[in-house]
Amino acid sequence: MALDVEQIMFLLQRRLNGMQEMKRLTGELLESASRNDQVSIGLLLQMRADEMARLEAAGERIWLMAEQGPEEAGQVRRLMSQEFLKAGRPEGFEEGRIFEIRSKTASLLNQVREADRRLNQSIGGGRSYYASK
Repeated sequence: MALDVEQIMFLLQRRLNGMQEMKRLTGELLESASRNDQVSIGLLLQMRADEMARLEAAGERIWLMAEQGPEEAGQVRRLMSQEFLKAGRPEGFEEGRIFEIRSKTASLLNQVREADRRLNQSIGGGRSYYASK
């Protein structure tokens, strides 16, 4: 059975959409923290946790596709590896779209991490995870 690269593309797009939502929610968290709005912070943290669960589920579905066989496992590993992004040489339309989606997702992830770091420092102050770094 051949690997359904189009399905991987669809699931990665779902993850990209989820990362865009994570970025939005993290921005709202920063705003709520600056207002010290504890109710909004609690709601937004739960919404973020739900979004993370959806992202994880999409990722798990991709990795389950690798269980179809050794060839499929190799293809999934290649498409999901950092080397695939670093090489920048996708083969065909679907791989080109996967490359674009993964690149955008990686960029969004870095933006969310940076916003999360600022949020953690804002809320935690000297007790922040990042205070000692």
